[in-house]
Amino acid sequence: MHFTIRGAPSSLVPSCTGTASCLLLYTETLRSREVWGFQAEMHRSLRPWAALGHVTVWMQQFLALAAIHLAAGGKSPADIKARVEEGQGVPFFDERFSCREVEYGRLRVFDPEEGEELAKELLLSMADRTSNISLILQCNVGVIAGYHLLARRYVAAGDDWRAYRLLQLALIYVFTLRNALRVPVDAARDWATRTDLIVSEIKILKERLQQEQQRRYLRLPHVDPSLRIETMRIAVVSICAYPPEHPLVLRNITPENRRSYGRLHGYDVHVHYDHPMPEKGVHIQHSKLQLVADYLRSGLYDWVAWFDCDSIITNLNRTLDSIIFKYARRDARFTSERKTTSNSSGYDTFGGHDAGTEPLEDEVLESFVGHVGSCNSDDGCFLSTTVRVNPQAHYVATLRVAQIDMAEDSERLSFVTIGGQDMGECNPKPDSDYDCRLHHCFTVEVPEEAVATGRVTLEARAVRTNNDCHCSRIHGICYSAAIAALEEAAEGEKVTDPRYGAFLVLTLTPVAANSSRQPEPAEIEPNQEEAETGVGCSCQQPPMTCSRAPFDLSMWPMSEGAQPAALRRRGAECADPDVLLGISVSLPLCLQLCREVPGCRFVAYGVGRKRGRCHWEVGDCLEFEDDFYMVYDVAPTLAASPASRTAHLGCSTRCALVAEEENNLPEQGVDLLITEEGWGLSSANWLIRASDWSIDFLERAFLLCHADMPLFGDQDAMIHLLLNPGSLSFDAGDSLDPHAVIVPQRELNAYDALNAHFMGCDAFEEGDLLVTFPGCKDPAACNPLFELAAAYSNGSFSLEHETARSAASIRLFGPLELAAELYRASRR
Repeated sequence: MHFTIRGAPSSLVPSCTGTASCLLLYTETLRSREVWGFQAEMHRSLRPWAALGHVTVWMQQFLALAAIHLAAGGKSPADIKARVEEGQGVPFFDERFSCREVEYGRLRVFDPEEGEELAKELLLSMADRTSNISLILQCNVGVIAGYHLLARRYVAAGDDWRAYRLLQLALIYVFTLRNALRVPVDAARDWATRTDLIVSEIKILKERLQQEQQRRYLRLPHVDPSLRIETMRIAVVSICAYPPEHPLVLRNITPENRRSYGRLHGYDVHVHYDHPMPEKGVHIQHSKLQLVADYLRSGLYDWVAWFDCDSIITNLNRTLDSIIFKYARRDARFTSERKTTSNSSGYDTFGGHDAGTEPLEDEVLESFVGHVGSCNSDDGCFLSTTVRVNPQAHYVATLRVAQIDMAEDSERLSFVTIGGQDMGECNPKPDSDYDCRLHHCFTVEVPEEAVATGRVTLEARAVRTNNDCHCSRIHGICYSAAIAALEEAAEGEKVTDPRYGAFLVLTLTPVAANSSRQPEPAEIEPNQEEAETGVGCSCQQPPMTCSRAPFDLSMWPMSEGAQPAALRRRGAECADPDVLLGISVSLPLCLQLCREVPGCRFVAYGVGRKRGRCHWEVGDCLEFEDDFYMVYDVAPTLAASPASRTAHLGCSTRCALVAEEENNLPEQGVDLLITEEGWGLSSANWLIRASDWSIDFLERAFLLCHADMPLFGDQDAMIHLLLNPGSLSFDAGDSLDPHAVIVPQRELNAYDALNAHFMGCDAFEEGDLLVTFPGCKDPAACNPLFELAAAYSNGSFSLEHETARSAASIRLFGPLELAAELYRASRR
């Protein structure tokens, strides 16, 4: 179909071919003329005519005249921005830009035919709108909904990393609403987005992606925490611009804390007692961006560390050099290279773990596979997904299927294979076609020959099943499309999930072979060269050269030798007595806890339902009992050669040990080391390298929050610049700017126990560089915390010598649950 709007200036409305392209051209045309709010009516008018295949001349002229009329009467972006800055509120609802394509595409972006193209158009539209950030105020909620809708679309397509970043972007614009961090109720329903949904989905995806992050961290070299590279010029910068009479003690505590740290390691320390840009009307929170840029521009430093004034350095021996040396390398990035989004018409292979690094031995792996659209035919829909596994582990597979239109005998999974093993068919036969709950089909041990390849494939076929259910891959649930439509019509929540004809969930749980029948592993003595290269493992070797070394190569130290631990037994614990060393700890921390206990050689680390538990196995550990643990020998070097020390480790650990022994120099291109907190990137404490990119980034962030979007904090500006361009591109995977690397939170930004509990962040532990107290403003509650952290830092306070726990000590050091309970009690 081809049509143009007659009677309108040719510069206003271009011609187009095809219904879909015409709708999108209307969108772009109206947007360019600042026709805010007209697109909803345009879509409603065009849909019935487009369905008939034509648009009358009268309708064309009507739309053109309406567009011209509305464009002439619109308010300019400058007028709206001025109103906002004068405190007249954010006109997010009735003065919005033409972002009704969010509503138009709410379910169409999942369509197997047009969804990919419509998603790309929405990406382009969002990129165009956010390129002039002040205009976003004309449609805050529309922009939030656009990010949220795209995130759901890419979750359904299996691109969790991109969805995660899009949700983080959505949240920074919620803050611009100035409505207690909430999307107003009416607007939330109108745009099908809510703050609590955005936050909960961020948390789910963060948990889902955490395993991949930990794998990457484990592959980085071990570095002496006291490493100091004498030629590396480092400055520590803070602003503590509290008046002398201010009741908070940070003005006195923080500068001395910084100076002690700087003197010990030869760092320059710059603590500003006054606002660095008072005469320019700059918010003091924003000024730190320009301040650090100025220090970088001076040419005096190779790296600058920004620390907020309420962050107290607690481990004076931990150097910034060690953090830079470990993480300022490309291997620390979560995605080594980006991939272009494919033009797939369906979702038949989403959710696999086929790419990326090899899973650890005790990881539980979950994958989703489904078909958007109907499978209601004799041929049905073929479904397949491949999961990367650890070849050294044993797995039990559990398959669950959504009971989508499976009430009849003919409506079923006609066949299922897992790892090449034929499982037959699965027909749940629910009582009602409205029952979309997940049904357990099989639990079966995965064939060892399939696991040995490093990949396990699920194949299935769904036949005669109509797409009667909406499914959410992010929540792992399905619900009736008919009931959802009734609820939406009755002013309930709008549906934002695609409709599936089939939806399967595959879970691979690592288990031990029967320990009573499991033979002791044979001693393997590979040669030294094989041991050093991780024989039998597909280890990705880190690059060994870079175009230009940032410092004198002779000053880069050799990494410390590895401290390996040998896996003694899977799925078991020693029959001897044990002592609890920790709960909810990582495997490396569990091993280290044992090493620090005199006489501890064997440690049991929990997996499955006992994941994170750490026990010192007292005794010789010669007899075992079946249980959900993996038993490690932390001192296998007493009677083993270097080759045999690694022979029994899984490939993940062996590859990590290979990387640990590399003298690998950080490559160029990593300029920013930053942490993530509960919902997004943190601007509290970060390290930045002197480079053209760094200076440009900080100055753009400063202008963004000071001039273009005064409703932004410095954190929001940094998040926008680091995430927005990549998130709205056509590239799949993590959209974080490649100049930045996210380091574990506790490396630069550990929280006090109370904040860590409520924000789901890393709590301060012994050995952490610093502790920060976000939002701590009450002198009566906060001064004891600041003073205690400073005393801990200079050695005048020790937990070991504390006879009775104070409230400040519990809030700072935990346990987390006790700190939270004391806080609740104080509020009653």
